[in-house]
Amino acid sequence: MLVKNSLLLAAALTAGSAAARMHGHERRHAHHKAQIEPIVEVEKRAVGDVVHAVIDGVLQTWINEWSGESATSSATTFAVATSAATTIVSVPTVTAAPTHSQAPSAIESMVPAHTASPGSSGSWSDLPANGQYTRAGFGGNNCDKSQDGALGVMWSGNTGTPWGSNIIEVEENVANQYKHVVRFEGSESDDWTVVVWNKKGPDGKMDGFFHPNKALTFTVGAGQVKYVAIDTDSTGGWAAWKGDEMPLSQYGSYAATWGEFTMRDSPNFTSWDVSCIQAQNAGKEIQGMRICQHDGSTCSTITKNMRTVQDAYTSAETDINGIGGNVKTEAIRLVVNLDYA
Repeated sequence: MLVKNSLLLAAALTAGSAAARMHGHERRHAHHKAQIEPIVEVEKRAVGDVVHAVIDGVLQTWINEWSGESATSSATTFAVATSAATTIVSVPTVTAAPTHSQAPSAIESMVPAHTASPGSSGSWSDLPANGQYTRAGFGGNNCDKSQDGALGVMWSGNTGTPWGSNIIEVEENVANQYKHVVRFEGSESDDWTVVVWNKKGPDGKMDGFFHPNKALTFTVGAGQVKYVAIDTDSTGGWAAWKGDEMPLSQYGSYAATWGEFTMRDSPNFTSWDVSCIQAQNAGKEIQGMRICQHDGSTCSTITKNMRTVQDAYTSAETDINGIGGNVKTEAIRLVVNLDYA
């Protein structure tokens, strides 16, 4: 999926994409029921009394509603105030001797471990069971479907309305609700800057990869992970470099290792690749990057200083198309390893 730039005078346009496998970083959010031991031999409380109890090391308070008589309902729900958060607990009603009060044998915490919207669950790489994907946060899709297959590498697809609104950063807990998602895994030791663009710039020219054009920019801290959702029919790339000093070519293009992408629905191909053409031609340091599908397959890789190149672009492959990953799929989950050695 090599992009060509007619504006670079004698310089060949860069194409690339970064490949990365999971390295076991996929995480699931498991919510376990908190287990507590029954509390016995406590002071009898009357209905309406304030009850204090230490549960899992946290002081909790509620209003006593148990009179010591058998209850007809199977459970009573209390709102318990704690020093950390508000927890909704389901407390089974029990029958006990009037001189003792028994705490629930199990408490199911309703405090979320993340800010997931209703319905989100499982791994970031899961696909929705109902096959329905969200476009929350995206702008309009301005792809001209009549141009499909007619323009080749000059096809510019969806650039978002307004420009750049087709590429957004999302939280891990909602990433699986989007159709095309890229997970960026940071360096072990350094902060990295990532700039993402559309192939076509805001002015309609094929200059989306020239500074200051960018649809999204973010920093991936050492050991950190970021998620980016890309709208259907989008084509573009990203450049990534260590620190905050932006490497540019003499023409003003981003002269770092690139990742390129085209996000399509089947029967069209979704594709990605890594490229160091711009950095190589500009005499800049070649920094490592790898892009793979989330299961570790179909990788495109360039290691630091081009010690290893796998299914990726260097200046020698400038005029070759089709290098990198190419799959027909309704949705894609890609993993990018930055600073790949």
